[in-house]
Amino acid sequence: MRCVTILAAILVASWLAILASAAAQATSAGPAAMSALAGRLPGPVTGCPAGQGAAAPTATPWAQRALSFSSVWGLTEGAGVTVAVIDSGVDANPQFGERVTVGQDLSGEVTGIPAGADCVGHGTAVASIIAAAPRAGVSFSGVAPRAQILSIKITNSEAIPGGVTATAIRDAVGLGASVINLSLADADTPALRSAVQFAQAHDVVLVAAAGNDNANGGKGPFYPAAYPGVLSVGAIAQDGSLASFSDTRTPVTVTAPGVDVASAYPGAYPDAYSLEDNGTSFATAFVSGVAALVRASHPHLSAAQVVARIAATADGAAGPGTGHGLVNPVQAVTAVLPEDGAGAGAVAQHVPVSRPTPPDVRARTVAMAIAGSAIACVLAVIAATTVIPAARRRGWRAGGA
Repeated sequence: MRCVTILAAILVASWLAILASAAAQATSAGPAAMSALAGRLPGPVTGCPAGQGAAAPTATPWAQRALSFSSVWGLTEGAGVTVAVIDSGVDANPQFGERVTVGQDLSGEVTGIPAGADCVGHGTAVASIIAAAPRAGVSFSGVAPRAQILSIKITNSEAIPGGVTATAIRDAVGLGASVINLSLADADTPALRSAVQFAQAHDVVLVAAAGNDNANGGKGPFYPAAYPGVLSVGAIAQDGSLASFSDTRTPVTVTAPGVDVASAYPGAYPDAYSLEDNGTSFATAFVSGVAALVRASHPHLSAAQVVARIAATADGAAGPGTGHGLVNPVQAVTAVLPEDGAGAGAVAQHVPVSRPTPPDVRARTVAMAIAGSAIACVLAVIAATTVIPAARRRGWRAGGA
């Protein structure tokens, strides 16, 4: 009977995926509509940041091919989930639509800079990796294109004022965020530790950068990534290796692309993109997007269970600083685990798969995943198997162009 129920759910999911795909194609906005939407957020201020964005990438960025997150958009796009971006603010870009809320500006008032405006470019980039929606003529898109972004600005420079991160975390919880992106590295303080525990007690997933080592001797462990229960993220390069700067002293949960990453960036649209972002900050944004997808598709899971699921479905450790390995958005959403939330050390049983399918055929991939689930259900009856995860196909190979 349980198998029949699963098969029925699969058929419903298949039909909903078809409807969602058709709706997405029918609502694609044109250039005029995109320009109008761009005016709803602060625009770039002259000389702040010093450099302005460039034209969008012409080919699908390697990170999108590596993670193939668009393959699950027929099942979930992160709708209904609010991701707080505690950073340098978020500037206008049509790919955000009306999904960005400007929260508190904790950076301190600076003459000539509108509240919430991004004077660094960092926050805009991070927010776009999490939630930029696909647009005609732009190959870049974020992981969870229907998630809401809550921007809480904490700085107008590369430096972070002392104590402000803890305040921002508490504010994000109070404003309803269910995922908090912390693309920053701080010191361990009682206030920060307490704020993290406060967020966790309110069922919020905290995703934090493992931190970047630097030539001046700055090494981890970095916080809040090193606190228990925080989803800590290291960075990999295009060849699949751990980025040279990705800290190995901070405990790492999973890794994600963090070298030569494409993103949105302050600038006059359409010249409003960056093509060479480097850092665990940007890797963290990919994982926050995955957390949004999981929270939307598995609303019954607690924050701790979401962290456990993302860890359990990663692609496997590849040495120090890689944790459970490269985050796997498709498995994180679709895998059947023995028991959701079995703990961060749980490991899902993966079906070996090849990785040839590009993102632009996601409908076919979703169909194969649905068919695979049906087959898995039959096998469950025959072999009494307790774990048969959905198949995963990536459109990228390490070292690919």
